[in-house]
This record gives sequence, structure tokens and C-alpha cells, in this order.
Amino acid sequence: MTTTTTRTKARKPASKAKAKTQPKTQPKTQAKTQAKTQPRTKARAARKAGDRLVRTRPIRQLDPAAGIRTVDDLADHLYVAAQVELSTIPMYLFSAYSIRTRGHSQWAAPRGVLRTLVGISIEEMLHLALVRNLMVAIGYGEDISFYDEEFIPSYPSTMLNRYNPDDPDGPEIILSLDRLSKEHVGTFRRVEMPDDIDLGAETFARHPRDVGQYTSLGEFYRAIEQGFIDLEDEIEWAVEDARKQYKRGFWNEFGNGKPIRVHDLATARQALRIIIEQGEGTITDHKKIEIRPGVEDYTHYEKFVRVQEGIEGIGAVDGGPEHRIDIDDPEATWPVVADPLVADFDDQPGVQSLMTLFNAAYCYTLCLLDETYAHSTDDVRTKKVPGTDREEMFSHRYRLERNDVAVMQGILYPIAQALVTTPIPDGPYKGRHAAPSFEFYDFDADKQERTKKEQLIDLCAEAIEHFPVLGGPDGVERQIRLLVDI
Repeated sequence: MTTTTTRTKARKPASKAKAKTQPKTQPKTQAKTQAKTQPRTKARAARKAGDRLVRTRPIRQLDPAAGIRTVDDLADHLYVAAQVELSTIPMYLFSAYSIRTRGHSQWAAPRGVLRTLVGISIEEMLHLALVRNLMVAIGYGEDISFYDEEFIPSYPSTMLNRYNPDDPDGPEIILSLDRLSKEHVGTFRRVEMPDDIDLGAETFARHPRDVGQYTSLGEFYRAIEQGFIDLEDEIEWAVEDARKQYKRGFWNEFGNGKPIRVHDLATARQALRIIIEQGEGTITDHKKIEIRPGVEDYTHYEKFVRVQEGIEGIGAVDGGPEHRIDIDDPEATWPVVADPLVADFDDQPGVQSLMTLFNAAYCYTLCLLDETYAHSTDDVRTKKVPGTDREEMFSHRYRLERNDVAVMQGILYPIAQALVTTPIPDGPYKGRHAAPSFEFYDFDADKQERTKKEQLIDLCAEAIEHFPVLGGPDGVERQIRLLVDI
């Protein structure tokens, strides 16, 4: 069923809507106050005290045993799916940042480990966008926010909707930020593992309903797909909001797939197929997926197998001896601190300032995505070029999309490189290297009421005192000044 009615039409009975939205849509001031006493803050305090593991709380409570019976249930599942997707991106990027080698050795396969990890990370960003597109399509676009302390993951933490008592490596998966290694890639494989891979005990067929979680990402997404099928006649497709979905400004040199504008059951299933098949493949083939007729690519699961087995090369150390190295070789990666926290480096003001800048830029990226989804692609207008009589076409939405890419490539990556190449001179982490922590940065805590961009500029100025490389005509500081202010 398709409708083009306006958003003023009620989607649910008033009593039901009120009951559902009370825990979802608190006033911002109230939410900020409560955030200071919520479990995530307590968990961080426990981490600083020595207990690092955070038990991840889903942004919405799900009941796998009950299934998806209402559109509200479907929206809740999609919101948690977005939370799961975001939890993998920092983990993959962190390992990519830790790689010391660049380029390819004469033994390296064409793709290479670095490009594989970057490509997978970008595909996970695609999945994040597709899930949000699905929420917009069913009329729940305003219910989701990426820049939310309760949404942004902490590390190390338990993975959501991946609980299997038959897994010999343990029923849960612990997500952590660590350097690239065969052992760590083994965790990546478990994240993307298909339902029917034999683990030496039983398969993933058993379903631990009593713990309120799904056994694998594939099963979780198939439940969502079935929810779309079962609720097709109840979903009021928000066709008028379709142009708020993410469609343009996506490019992945080392991967495949593209955003889909969802407007009916067919396009919803197409979006979900991309997510499922890129991760674990099809029911009949877990190694490769068909991108288009005659063109195939490996699934995430198979790519991690190839990395772990050394099929994908790690590259050669610049200026080093020409010998084959694998990902466990000390020359392959920087000896970075695993699961770092800004609070761990109170005795290292330079490192702490750079980590804080990274976290702020990371959260700014999430803010940009939130702002992107608030604007339609139909916002093109003419604008006079300053100092001339000439007019040009201008789109605020398109500028936001381009800034998403600019932050990832021109700001986050160089800051991360500055961190991982910086040794810790003393203290408990002496001999290790700094690293990004992907923590929540609270822009709203600024007492000077500066804009987010102004805060980034000032944080960069603090970090430049210790890391002059951030300056210069093409440095991070200039890239920040070119960003749109939100």
C-alpha cells in the first residue's frame, strides 16, 4: 500500500503513539540531564576503575520470541540494527589505522589488507545509511539520531543480537578496538559469520530466546525482512519523505553497493538484501556475491578469511628489508594501546588533546549525517556569487553530503595517523603508541555556546601546539575551517 498523504496524518492511535514515544522522544534538556545518571556513564566510570567491559544496552528493547508484530516493532528493530552497524565501524577502522605498512609488496595480492578493511568499513557505513533509509520510508525517520550518547558504542563491549550458546569461542562476541592481528580478525569473522557455518558443535540453528537476542546478524536482518513482508498492508510508506533518504554522495573504491531510496516493499527488501549478502552472502554461497551480471565480489566473512589466512597481503615496510611479513609480524602494525580512553592519558596532554579532537570530529560526522537526513534533495536554488553578478545553483543538502566524505578522508584519517605514530614516552602505557578511542564528545556541554565547528577549530588549535603537522595549507586545521557549520 502506498500513500502520499502529509505527515499530519496520524500513523497510530493516539494512546498507542503516546505510550511508544514517551521513552523515545524526551525533551532534549531532559534527555541531557538524565544522560548523566544513565548506565552508560556508570559503565564508563567502572571502566576507568579497571572493569573495562561494557554490557551494551540496546537503544530499544526487542523480543525475538514474540517476533515483529507491529510497525512500531519493525521500527525498533531497525533502530537497533543501526546501533549494531555503528558498533562495527570503529572496530574495523581502528585495525586499519594500526597498519604500519603502506602499498603492496611483490607478494601481496591485488586487494591488500588495508584496502580490504577500509572497503568493508565503508560498506558498513552504507548499511547504516540503508537502515536509516528504511526507517524514513516507514515514517519513523524523526525517531532516530546517530549523535546520541546512548547510541554511540563504547569499547570493549558485548555485541548486540549475536548470542549463540553453541559457539565454542563463547556465546557472546566482545567488540574491542585493537591492532590488526589474526586473533582480532577471528573476531571480525565471528561478527559476520553466516547462520549455517558448522562450528564443530551445532550450527547457529538454535535460538536462545530466553536471553532476548538473535543468534546472528543474518538471522536478525531476516526477521526484519519478514516483518516488512508481514506488515506490508499496515505500513504507510512515507513517499513524501523519500528525498530525505541518503542516495547521493557515496563512493567506495574498495567495495561495492550503493544507497537505495526505499519507497515500497520491493525496494525495502532490496536494501536488506545488500546488507545481508555483503556480510555473509547468500544461502547457497557464503564466499561471493554478484554485484551485477558477470561481476562478483567476496562477502565480508570471506574477506576476513582471506585476511586471516594471509591471502590478502599486508604490504612492505617502507625502507625495510624485502621479506614476506604477515599481520602478526611486529613490523606490520603499530603497537597501539587497545581500547583506549581519553581519561587514560591525563598525564599526556598532547595525546589527550589529539584524542579529544578525533572524538569531536567523529561525533561531528554523526551530527552531519543527522543534519543530512533533515533536508531534502529538492533544496536546489540559485545563489549569487559574492562580488559578481553571476548566479549559481546551490544545494545545502549536497554540501552536507560532501562534508560527510571530507571529514572521513581529510580530517579523521590524518588525525588517526598522527595518533598511531606517536609513542607514549612514560606512564603505564610507556612503549605503546597512542590511538583513537571513538568516544562520545558532548558539544552541548560547551559553556561558551560556540557552534560545533567553532569547537572543532579551537580543539584543533590546542592539538596543533603538540602536533604542528595538523596545520599548513592542506592540513587538518584548514579542512575543519572548510566544513559547513551545523
